[in-house]
Amino acid sequence: MGKVNRNNQTLRSKFVASFHFVLFKSIVATILSWLLLLFSISMLFSTNKLNPANYYEKQLPAIEKYIDDAGASILFSNSQNQLETVIPLDGIDYQVMDLDGQIIYGTYETKLIDNEKELKQHITTAATKKDGGFIKFYPIKNEQGTLQGAVVFKYGLSLLTSNPHNQWMILFLTIIFLFIFAPFIYFYLFSYFSGKRLSREFERPFNKMIESTKKIKEQDLDFTLPVINYSVELEQLVQAFEEMRSALKDSLGRQLQLEQERKEMIAAISHDLRNPLTIIQGHAEGLLESGKRRQERLEPYLQTIIRNTNYASHLIAELNEMALIEKPTFTLNPKRTSINQFVQMKGEEYHRLCEKKCIDFQHRMINEDEIYMRMIDQERISQVLDNIVTNSIRYTPVNGNIELIITMSPDQSISFDIFDNGPGFSSNQNQCVFDKYYQEESKKSGVNGLSGLGLYIAKEIVKKHGGEIHVNNRKIGGAHVKVRICEL
Repeated sequence: MGKVNRNNQTLRSKFVASFHFVLFKSIVATILSWLLLLFSISMLFSTNKLNPANYYEKQLPAIEKYIDDAGASILFSNSQNQLETVIPLDGIDYQVMDLDGQIIYGTYETKLIDNEKELKQHITTAATKKDGGFIKFYPIKNEQGTLQGAVVFKYGLSLLTSNPHNQWMILFLTIIFLFIFAPFIYFYLFSYFSGKRLSREFERPFNKMIESTKKIKEQDLDFTLPVINYSVELEQLVQAFEEMRSALKDSLGRQLQLEQERKEMIAAISHDLRNPLTIIQGHAEGLLESGKRRQERLEPYLQTIIRNTNYASHLIAELNEMALIEKPTFTLNPKRTSINQFVQMKGEEYHRLCEKKCIDFQHRMINEDEIYMRMIDQERISQVLDNIVTNSIRYTPVNGNIELIITMSPDQSISFDIFDNGPGFSSNQNQCVFDKYYQEESKKSGVNGLSGLGLYIAKEIVKKHGGEIHVNNRKIGGAHVKVRICEL
């Protein structure tokens, strides 16, 4: 995955922006709603007049005065019409009763008392709540002031009951009251939908990562997570998860490769050690069987045993060297070295080795008149050149030639070019000669002392010097190995 898109917002900024956006929309919607409601209310009140909640209760004193003036005549049913002209029936129900609570006439038909005693108790008490309204007893007396009965009034104390013809308006006012809480309603609604939107955008990457963890658990790492262009944190989280997946895949691949290399190493070591050990065993048994009878075989057998023992020792030494170089704690030991003296010393060594096989060895430095001092690990570079030159000596025919050319570059790097006129490398070798245990099929018998580790060790040392090593064939025939190292 690529770099984090800096145009994305952080989660914090998104939440803050979302909160302010919700708040702004809530305030705007509330103001518009209130303006609309205020306009509607002003229109209603300009054409309608609302009674207060105690409107009908305020009518009672005038009705009571009429009852006092009428006296006991109220008890007769022929007084009903006259009484109902005084009582506003649209908001007050009434009944006229005698001393025993018997209803003589009226609009309220519920029997409330059974005797005179109960009547006197209710007359002396204030209005009481009953049947969704208030009940009030008012006495009917004759001219002598004797109690003859009572008028019962039932009325309400609310805007709805005080305005029976404008109840729709009361409901509308109730709605207006509810709209006072409009900011909270709008804030809740906008927050809910904004939260759902944020939730949907968060769910996708998290669901992908949950699916990915299940795949990782099953060691299925052949997938990639999608790029998230929503927030910096989510993008960083998904990118980190993708990098972890990629690292796990590489680690698993390396583990499988190491396991394969381990198997190949065991097979290669078994193969390379089997030959010399078999030869040593056979010659030792031959010596035991022949004893003194065949004295002429003693020296050739011992020479063969020594040669194969040296090969086995050399193989074990290279295995130890490979294990040392591959350790994470392995470090080079650079020292300030005179390249001129180093080249002269190695040239003399290789000249003596080549004399044994009648090979003409030449070495030279470009601009060798100058003095060059560099920080290198002389021992390890010597090991690299030894592996390459001895390999050239092995394959260069008798009376052949080998040339070592050293070039000092202005960038403080050093190049070593080794040329020979041997058979060179086969067409498929260029990419394989530096692999561990690699040997050509025709040279896997071990008789030539090959282990397949020399060039691999050389490559690893050169890499730790920050350099590179390549092989190719010369146009005139033979091999060319180029080594370039950097000053440490």
